[in-house]
Amino acid sequence: MRHVILILLSVILPATVLADEVTTTGETPLPPPAYNVLRFDEKYSCLTNPANRTDWFDPVKYIPLRTNDPLWYLTLGGELRERFEGNYDPNFGIGGAGADSYLLQRVTLLADLHLGERVRIFTEGISGVMEGETPPAPPVQQDPIDLQFAFLDVLPYLTDDESLTLRAGRFGMSFGSGRLVATRAAPNIPFRFDGFEAIYARPLWEATAFLTRPVEDIGSISGSDPGTTFWGLYLTHWFDAPHQLGVDLYYLGIHNNEATYASGTAEEDRHSFGLRIFGERNQWDWNEEGVIQVGSFGDNSILAWTASIDSGYTFDAMWQPRLGLKADVTSGSGSTSGGRQETFDALYFKSGYFNDASLLRPQNIIDVHPNAGLKFTRTLSADGGADVFWRYSKNDAVYGVPGNIAIPALENASSYVGTALDVNLTWQIQRHVSFQASYVHFFTGSYIHEAGGSDVNYVSTTLDFLF
Repeated sequence: MRHVILILLSVILPATVLADEVTTTGETPLPPPAYNVLRFDEKYSCLTNPANRTDWFDPVKYIPLRTNDPLWYLTLGGELRERFEGNYDPNFGIGGAGADSYLLQRVTLLADLHLGERVRIFTEGISGVMEGETPPAPPVQQDPIDLQFAFLDVLPYLTDDESLTLRAGRFGMSFGSGRLVATRAAPNIPFRFDGFEAIYARPLWEATAFLTRPVEDIGSISGSDPGTTFWGLYLTHWFDAPHQLGVDLYYLGIHNNEATYASGTAEEDRHSFGLRIFGERNQWDWNEEGVIQVGSFGDNSILAWTASIDSGYTFDAMWQPRLGLKADVTSGSGSTSGGRQETFDALYFKSGYFNDASLLRPQNIIDVHPNAGLKFTRTLSADGGADVFWRYSKNDAVYGVPGNIAIPALENASSYVGTALDVNLTWQIQRHVSFQASYVHFFTGSYIHEAGGSDVNYVSTTLDFLF
């Protein structure tokens, strides 16, 4: 099946070119909507105007259903992603897993039905396959057929500049920089949530409230996790119309029947209160965020926190070089002897948080990541840097991305974990096709050596086709 799809793409892709900038009617078309990680955020109502239909796939992006009402229409879409990952060695070689390299394939197909302005039904199926890995393949990679999203949107309140959307079903979420709620785009199967969402939007403001259960990754048609409930309120205010200066305020709550940290496993209720400030001005960009978490973990209280920065300066010169600095502090404790759990929980954070190797979860970690980037052309860019890691608390562990204890506490070992060098290339070949490549080398410290680990080499390539 894979070979058939690739053959079809080899025929289709050369034909997917944009039409001339000016149509035969003389009307200048609007640029096509950008593809989003969450495909249901794309809007194709602009194609009600035939002058804007400049792409070979526009006939399936806008299929009119009523001749007298252009807002009754169907959109079809999908993705074919081929990704290679080489881990040498995964989890720093601890556990004797050895080197592992494999191919990942993700295929999605979606249908977006608009029944006028106020009703919408969205569905998306997904298939994730992993080949060549050291078995067994994790469910987040090996899930041959599943329901990615399926929801109903109703807009009971809609004016020229305000809207309220009520959503019920299975959907994805991504807020702010994705430090606590994101899509998990690198693995085959992204995060999904079953529940309800309300989205209010007006000029310079957006607010989202939700009540959900996360979907379990079981490698087949999945249901929601009965042991976890996730809810929250996320508010964004922009100070300017171009949306270059803004602030986020949010509250996220989670109940987990079995939360696990180095200090043990217990029932948990955790509440996160966050503030994010972001913007761009005079070639500077900044993105600062702070979160405090409180609640209960078994018989103990919770007091955990994080603070992060991601700022840089882009030079007005050839290739637009950018120098930046990222830094994070996430609290940890390792014990609850004082009656308090202090390990931060990163919840549903974005994949590739520190780099594409995704070896570490941002819990009980301090990191400083100077970085640089170049934009060679409008479609080709590269970036990289050196990220230095320490444990916040020697009494706490280093956590793997799924939340497992990757390396135990080793209280007498050094706080220094290691230094990761990363290089990344992004090439937007054309509107429908993109290519990414990453290389990471993780120089490990004595703490990892004492746990039986060693340095890590990681490489990935990703070819993505969207329509």
